[in-house]
Amino acid sequence: MSNSLPLTRRVGVARSVVISLLCWAVLSALYLIGAFRSADLKLSDWRYRLRGPISASNSIAIVEVDDVTIRSYKRWPLLRNQYALLIDGLNRAGAEAIGIDLLFIEDDTDNPVSDSTLVQVTTVTDNVVHSIYFPEPEPGDPGGGPLSEELKRVLERHGVTNETVPAVEAFTATLPFDDLLSSAKALGHVAVATDLDGTIRSLPSFMRLDDAIYPCLALRLAGLSEGAGAPARVEPLGQSLRVIWSGGDSLKLPVDDRGATNINFAGDSDAFPHSYSMFEVLRWFRSGHNDRMIDAFKDKTVLVGSTAVGEAATDVGPTPFSPATPLLYVHANALDCFLKERFLTRPSSAVYLAVLAASAVALGVLFAVLPLPWALVTAGLSLVGLGATDYGLFVLWGVDVPSTAVLVLPILAYTATETYQFLFLQRRAMERQKELDLAREIQRRLLPSKPPDTPDLDVFGLNIPAREVGGDYYDWMSLDGGCVLAALGDVSGKGVGAALLVSHLYASFHAEARGDRSPKEIVQAMHESLYKATETGTFATFFLAAFSAGAHELRFCNAGHNPPLLLKKGGLELLEPTGVVLGILDGMKYGEDSRRFERGDVLIVFSDGITECTWRDYMYGDERLRRLTEDMRSAGHSAERIAQIIISDVKRFSHGHLESDDVTLLVVRRK
Repeated sequence: MSNSLPLTRRVGVARSVVISLLCWAVLSALYLIGAFRSADLKLSDWRYRLRGPISASNSIAIVEVDDVTIRSYKRWPLLRNQYALLIDGLNRAGAEAIGIDLLFIEDDTDNPVSDSTLVQVTTVTDNVVHSIYFPEPEPGDPGGGPLSEELKRVLERHGVTNETVPAVEAFTATLPFDDLLSSAKALGHVAVATDLDGTIRSLPSFMRLDDAIYPCLALRLAGLSEGAGAPARVEPLGQSLRVIWSGGDSLKLPVDDRGATNINFAGDSDAFPHSYSMFEVLRWFRSGHNDRMIDAFKDKTVLVGSTAVGEAATDVGPTPFSPATPLLYVHANALDCFLKERFLTRPSSAVYLAVLAASAVALGVLFAVLPLPWALVTAGLSLVGLGATDYGLFVLWGVDVPSTAVLVLPILAYTATETYQFLFLQRRAMERQKELDLAREIQRRLLPSKPPDTPDLDVFGLNIPAREVGGDYYDWMSLDGGCVLAALGDVSGKGVGAALLVSHLYASFHAEARGDRSPKEIVQAMHESLYKATETGTFATFFLAAFSAGAHELRFCNAGHNPPLLLKKGGLELLEPTGVVLGILDGMKYGEDSRRFERGDVLIVFSDGITECTWRDYMYGDERLRRLTEDMRSAGHSAERIAQIIISDVKRFSHGHLESDDVTLLVVRRK
């Protein structure tokens, strides 16, 4: 017995762990086939919104071609010489690098002087990055056709030949007008990557056209801020790229399987405090407010782009912070990541699934050893804890853990484990109920089915077990010579164990009861049999009455049982014990006593389930039973009627609740 419980617990824990791991396997399979991709993206956006905007790098400044600028100049697009003037002013103010998030395609035939001004300024500056665009080809639309060989040669000066770097393949490119393309010292692409739901969360760090790869605008700007005039060298490094600037500094750049870098968004415009209207900046410059220009742009990396929404159409797209964010701020967030080297990374699938498996094992153990309410609390706390850990990793270290499987695991594992345990316990309960039904039927058959065949005695007995099977027992037997035995026993304990002792009493009584034995001899033999067959501390009370032929004499042996009531015409008498309970001590001896049993006398033998029946804080008690039986002394009731009156009174007292103990009653009346 001492080893069965730990073994059972170990089996239960192992079963629970296996169920949790099966849940993990299902979640892992769904994760690997991409079933959680959309939900993971939405949860990632939710983390951004919960965190809110944070301050971007203080070395970034934004110049917006906003609605105020367009209304002030009364035209769109603006004359290109205005951008030349802006570049000149920013450089005079000490800007470190300038990125133009605008595409100056084709010559402006109406204003060729404006074009040439922009070209001249670009020619004499080394810190300006102009934009190129690699359109994604759509079915039926080749994107404008391939570039000419001459344009390819000019463009290749701004790229790096590298076939090992993962990059998005392009078919063609949208380039600045020819003179600007030839004079530009640096180019960077402004393509972004959209996820399945259309939201921009990453951008290709490099785009590939033919054999060369081209950096994005933000990465090229970051290189200029590091003093690298030439395009950087790039080397694959596991799931990352090592970008090596021409000055020798390097940057470790995480990329996904598409060659895109996930942007660790600081926010939208609220995250960039150094944002200015282009009209305002040009007014400062023309008015000679050099101090304002220097305060705003000295040692800053400046991004120039359109944010107008009312006066002109601006490229916008949904981001984690807004359904319509100007793409200028997408590039600004990417630039912030490159300058701070603060990227959004994801654990490898192997590490992610291994940690998820360890969590499943831990949850399986906890769900097995904890009670159901605490297991539910644990599932809830695990959900909160895993969610908090996920959020903490994101905020503190920029680790973007795919959240769906992590958050679903505790609930799924709890539901599966508890459902299995419920079904398992239900099946066990059904099997146990079948066993109890069989035991109850066997125990019912142990009780006598009809009164003894004697003309002198009216005998009736009943048993109401507190559970499916009980620990009380009554019996009678007719012996040779006309003697009748009537017995009632009450074993210690309840339930199945008590029922087994009852079976032993039954077998022992029927084995030892013979006509040549007195009540004390029968009880003595039953005591010795029970003592040998049971453990220490197991016992039974037993009362045995023997009625002589003609029922004139009652001999009895009371082995520690409640004193039965002998109701005679002259009053009520208690038949006190003549020995201790059965099976408690070795070597005990039992005595017996006798009484005259005359016409109309009634013997009432009862178990303590009657006198100890309790309602609230009150007990039925011996005194109430005695008064009830004395009231019936002259009524002449049959044995069955007397038993019915007693049981009805006990039920009335307990308001119908007799579940605390077995109730057994044996009534013998001399006719």
